[in-house]
Amino acid sequence: MRWMMWVKRAAAGAALFVLLGLVACGRPTGGAGEAGSGASAPAEAPAAPGPAAGEKPSGAKAIGITQIVEHPSLDAIREGILEGLAEAGYVEGKTLQVDYENAQGDRSIATAIAEKFAASPLDLVIAITTTSAQAVKEAVTDKPIVFAAVTDPVAAGLVEALDRPGERITGSSDQTPVDLELDLIRKVLPDARTIGIVYHSGEVNAEAQLRATEAAARDRGLAIEKRGVTAAAEVPQAVASIARRVDAFLILNDNLVVSAADAYLDAAGEARKPVFASDPDTVAKGAVATYGIDQRALGRRTGEIAARILDGTPPSAIPVLVVRDTELVVNRRALERLGIVLPAALEAEVKVAY
Repeated sequence: MRWMMWVKRAAAGAALFVLLGLVACGRPTGGAGEAGSGASAPAEAPAAPGPAAGEKPSGAKAIGITQIVEHPSLDAIREGILEGLAEAGYVEGKTLQVDYENAQGDRSIATAIAEKFAASPLDLVIAITTTSAQAVKEAVTDKPIVFAAVTDPVAAGLVEALDRPGERITGSSDQTPVDLELDLIRKVLPDARTIGIVYHSGEVNAEAQLRATEAAARDRGLAIEKRGVTAAAEVPQAVASIARRVDAFLILNDNLVVSAADAYLDAAGEARKPVFASDPDTVAKGAVATYGIDQRALGRRTGEIAARILDGTPPSAIPVLVVRDTELVVNRRALERLGIVLPAALEAEVKVAY
């Protein structure tokens, strides 16, 4: 019968498996010169254990990084900070332990992160954005603080003055000159009269930029149509509500609004209104142009500040870094989609084009 033949073959296979196992057990484990001796080679010494995951490497410095929300510009700043630290000898996982926390756009989470860092044995705290920096300054009283991506550190109450930051806090500002952005709009759209701005109401950084933009707009004969929001989900509706009354939109260095850039651009696109930005990453997504700051380079220079403090320089001896170098970034696809042709003088200025 076939099933009896199958049983016999299975039994034979099992016997062969056992035989091979016995041979393997009796095989010497030494090299070729030890064949047949039955002696085992001495076991290799175990490698020296490295630090466990999350454990601080011996002799390393420990820092905390808090960021209000993740979007390309802020991520580029954070990556640049780590690059700047590494160039100074503070390499993550070797000579530097990094505790990174993202507040997911929530002020209460930013406060909880700051309180966690206040209770942690850190050598330095880095806060990316105004909201995170304000939370850290309030909670952390015994550690040096470095901030980044803060448009107006004085208005935010972080420092007394840019050249006299205070005993334990300093950092960098990403303030983009609003006059440059408005002049850019006038050059690209000479007939523009009203600019739409959606901003994070109640946030110091956003409101300071809005006031500066309104003042600069008055000097240029431009009107500002504004709408405040308190959550990213409100952005597209705010854009749609004023789209018919504006000639173009301008996105400020406003982290809540920038985090909703895709929805913002979609809403403006439906109304066929051009969007100008304050950062290159939003142009890459579909805004038409900006005079932007290289965020990664800003991060590297902020990392250099952090390294100097880890080396022993007090924050009070390091003035706030204000980067004023900008480059013209354009999105040719967005311009073409809206039928906009750049003037020849602007074409000659373009440094980055998408």
